[in-house]
Amino acid sequence: MDSGISRRRLLQITLLGAFSPRPGVSHAAERTVRTFDYEANIGALFNLLTYTLTGKVTLDIDQAGGRYRVEMNGSGAGATARTESTGIIRDGRFMPVETRSSHTVRGRDNLVAVTYDYTRGIVDYHVRAYTFLLGRLWHVDDAVRLPATQHVDDLISATLNFAAKKLDVEPDGAYRVTVVRRARPKNEGTDDVSPGGYRAELATARFRAAPDASTGRLTALIDLTGFSSWARSARPARVVFSQDRYLESVSTSLILGTTFNLQLQPTS
Repeated sequence: MDSGISRRRLLQITLLGAFSPRPGVSHAAERTVRTFDYEANIGALFNLLTYTLTGKVTLDIDQAGGRYRVEMNGSGAGATARTESTGIIRDGRFMPVETRSSHTVRGRDNLVAVTYDYTRGIVDYHVRAYTFLLGRLWHVDDAVRLPATQHVDDLISATLNFAAKKLDVEPDGAYRVTVVRRARPKNEGTDDVSPGGYRAELATARFRAAPDASTGRLTALIDLTGFSSWARSARPARVVFSQDRYLESVSTSLILGTTFNLQLQPTS
């Protein structure tokens, strides 16, 4: 989809909220491994192009060793996806160290590599990707400095911290997430690219989560317009969690008649 997050980060932002230790249970002296099956259905251009991606997510949390690893693998007709992310755990908070992601859509290979160096206080951010419709190549090769007084997550650590109740919270109760992203110009079209490449920047998103009045399920509406030119502010992504903060489903409506729906099922 979009050169920001649409195919790659949208899937990550909706999948990975599920994969964390169960709240209220101590894992300080053990290693926890969990697996999940997922199915993502994408319809682009009023279902002129449709994709179904099925796969597995493995979460390996070593609380005693202070480390975690998440692996995602999925495939479908015309699409494949793989992500591997590692990080450290400090005072119960998940902190990303390295994430590598590759996905193929319509025969085009897209690659992302991000590393977090806490000694140097630097994040290295590299992307090689194609726009969804016309297949125009764009890239980012840049670094940003980690603020000394602010947490910086990636999409995986942010969802792990949310489930572990370690995500930053504003005084008004809204959750706050700061990530590294491609600096996207305002009013950028879905196939606009900068021939000279893009810079990286820090961006902060805020959202609220509350129980649904009819089901009691924890629900969040997440505005993705700051990250994707395909998103619409009037149609934020709807993310539904179970009562123990595990992700159950995601649905969103984008521009040009594009929809995204996701279901997850724990297997162990």
